[in-house]
Amino acid sequence: MKVRFLKLKSWLLMTVMGALGLSGCHSHKQLAEPEEVQPRVKERQEIRLMYGVPTMNYRISGKVHDAQGKPVKDVRVNMLEHGIEATADTVYGDPENVKNYLESTSVKTDKKGRFVIEQSTTPREEVRILVRDVDGASNGAYKNQLIHMEVDEASIDKSNAGGWNRGDFNKEIDIKLERK
Repeated sequence: MKVRFLKLKSWLLMTVMGALGLSGCHSHKQLAEPEEVQPRVKERQEIRLMYGVPTMNYRISGKVHDAQGKPVKDVRVNMLEHGIEATADTVYGDPENVKNYLESTSVKTDKKGRFVIEQSTTPREEVRILVRDVDGASNGAYKNQLIHMEVDEASIDKSNAGGWNRGDFNKEIDIKLERK
């Protein structure tokens, strides 16, 4: 009995609220004059509305070598996104997501130890590069590194900046890995 009463009460409330809501949609404004009475706009000014997120183009290139200057191939290099917490040996978060992120965003050094990372992402004050030896002992066992690079205004090329693009950050780095 109580359930029926609550259902009836809900139905009555919804009906009354619906009726009140529909009556509130009635406009008391007068309709505009016919078009021929209104002055015509002779010239329209263009208003540009921009929707998006500021971005910056990052290009980090370099060479990875050992203490003797010998190039180290097959090393994984990542530019970590803003907000990802990491140390040289650990990237924090859900293990499956971390694994997928690292695999999808990393580049591998070639036989001369060279790499190039190119990303377009939000502007930041610091870029973090994670260097990982993931191939085991096939080319030697090396310690992982987390490199912090400052992105100051002087290092940004603003010749291509415009709209949401804040410019280009190009940096070449030399990475020396230590053996484990």
